[in-house]
Amino acid sequence: MDWQIKTLSKKSFGSGAELKPGDVVVSVIFVNEANELDRRDFLKKELEENPFEGKFVGKWERVVSENPEEDERQARRMAIAGSEDFFLSLYDENGVEVEQKDVLKQMLALLLERKRILRAKGRPQNGVQLYIHSSSKREFLVPQKELGEELVSNIQTQINAFIV
Repeated sequence: MDWQIKTLSKKSFGSGAELKPGDVVVSVIFVNEANELDRRDFLKKELEENPFEGKFVGKWERVVSENPEEDERQARRMAIAGSEDFFLSLYDENGVEVEQKDVLKQMLALLLERKRILRAKGRPQNGVQLYIHSSSKREFLVPQKELGEELVSNIQTQINAFIV
């Protein structure tokens, strides 16, 4: 299971302003009205001034580069960094608890463990696995759900809106 962050939108969702090189863009993952995971790209300053509507799940930031081809390369390089930022933001106190969030935590933790960004400590206990973030040494309790085929398929379909 390898995901890559999709390329940035050409315009900010908040204002419709075209994204220019050097702009800081925040990609926000949220639960939409249809109760599905969705992604929107905002200029950072717009997001701070006018928060989006919906149940916040997670986010990551990146800077628009000079060259669209570089954006593609940057997107590939940032796939893991974006996944790491997204995972960390799932533990943000401002986030809401949604059913999919625990599954996202577990799926991203498995991906980041494979990339040696997270390290499992011990065995799962009481339905929770303790992970250590390699660079910060921060500890995360990741729920261990039964990842049935239907649940994983449903989450992957929704994830395809913002991660390939």
